[in-house]
Amino acid sequence: MVVGVFLLLLLTAVSASVYTVQRSAAVTAVAAAARVAAGGGRGATGANTPDLVDALATAVRVMSRVMVGTRLRQLPPSSPCPPLSSIPSREVDVCATTAGDMVTVRVRGRPAGPLSLAGLDWSLDVVARAHAVTFAP
Repeated sequence: MVVGVFLLLLLTAVSASVYTVQRSAAVTAVAAAARVAAGGGRGATGANTPDLVDALATAVRVMSRVMVGTRLRQLPPSSPCPPLSSIPSREVDVCATTAGDMVTVRVRGRPAGPLSLAGLDWSLDVVARAHAVTFAP
């Protein structure tokens, strides 16, 4: 019985550690993506238009290393993230929107972990906002 309790505690500790690393990666990803988006685009629209496409790709690239077994889904630029209750387990959505001169990048979902039990999965809902940079001649 002691061995069973010890193993349960060990698995719980490992699961919490993995979640901590995943959440840290999500925080880093949204911060980096918000900076990329606020910096402006390279295309014909110029540096005064937020670059949501590159922001989404940046967030996914940063998180993909630690989200093992999790489907990272990039939503189309300017699409809001769906509610957490509608996102299936083992999936994380990445969305980027603009409102005025503010850029918002959000990561929301339920990442896979070593101890994924129905109803006991971890969830992420991380947001970063930044003012878009504008350049004058």
